[in-house]
Amino acid sequence: MKNIIIKTVCIVGLISIVSCKKESNQTDTSTNDTLIQFKEIPFDIDDQHNELYFVNNKQVTLFASTDTIKSQIKTIENSPSQRIFLVNESDEFCEVNYFLYGNNPLSYNGFVKKKHFKMKDEFSLESVDLNAIRYSNLNGIYDDQSKSFEKYGTVKLISKQSYLQNRRKGNATFIFSTQNIETNSQIGVYSFRTNSGEQVEIPIKNIDEETGQESIVTSLGFSPVLQSYVFRVNEGNETLYSFYSKRNAQEEVQYKSTLPVYNKESQQFAELTNDNDVGCLLIISGLDNNFRFKEKLLANFVNFKIVPNTLYWINEKSVIVEAFHTNQTDDASKSEYLLIEFNL
Repeated sequence: MKNIIIKTVCIVGLISIVSCKKESNQTDTSTNDTLIQFKEIPFDIDDQHNELYFVNNKQVTLFASTDTIKSQIKTIENSPSQRIFLVNESDEFCEVNYFLYGNNPLSYNGFVKKKHFKMKDEFSLESVDLNAIRYSNLNGIYDDQSKSFEKYGTVKLISKQSYLQNRRKGNATFIFSTQNIETNSQIGVYSFRTNSGEQVEIPIKNIDEETGQESIVTSLGFSPVLQSYVFRVNEGNETLYSFYSKRNAQEEVQYKSTLPVYNKESQQFAELTNDNDVGCLLIISGLDNNFRFKEKLLANFVNFKIVPNTLYWINEKSVIVEAFHTNQTDDASKSEYLLIEFNL
């Protein structure tokens, strides 16, 4: 009798286990059956508007619907191989069209948490390739085939706070006041004597015979590192800087469209000027044996322009600058901050 009871209990237990397992399988199947799948859409970027950008570089979940429990999901991260466009929005979610490039392209309609994204600003430098260049010249070798600055270094966005904290770290004064430049107001000239004993005279005012444009020259001082007297030349709306050698009068006068910034540790000069055609020009120079500027690198960036007089060295291989989008007509309305690193 005891054996019969034990066998009966075992049989009942086995039936219960099988029954539970069967019920469990039915639940999983039911869950899969009700899982909301992503809606596939045509891979058509041209018709999309209102592009979204990640607030930071953290991974984000893309949901097939606003029901986060029953939705198919995909983990996405900030990557140049994908683009996300806003379709609609609510208090918590953005409905988006998601496009992934590459060997296995995807195009889904889905939903993301609103807090993880921001709307594209048409003048934001986040939306352009900051390393894109039109041409470059390294140590006299011209290259208009390579279209990226990455062969020399990198350009990236930094915060305004970082810019303000780091500016002036590496800039060194290279022009000092001097008593060796005489001003003769009666005949309207600056004059100085070279090391070889020659007297050099520079008109304070001059009128171009062809254009009738008047230029006004202002003495800025003497640069020991360049062994040159430095002058600012204002002609209409244009400003140039001239460098006259103190060594002898036969050396050709050097001109710059902007006053370079100097890093004492590397003995290098940096210039960033807006180009009349495209973007801006970066010039990194050293010194030759005659204390003259010797250009090391020139690069024409195409996707941004710079705010004048905002360039600063922060170490021997990096400069920072205030910049804005090339399509922006008012350069004061929205500016951002760039770190340019190079290894020459």
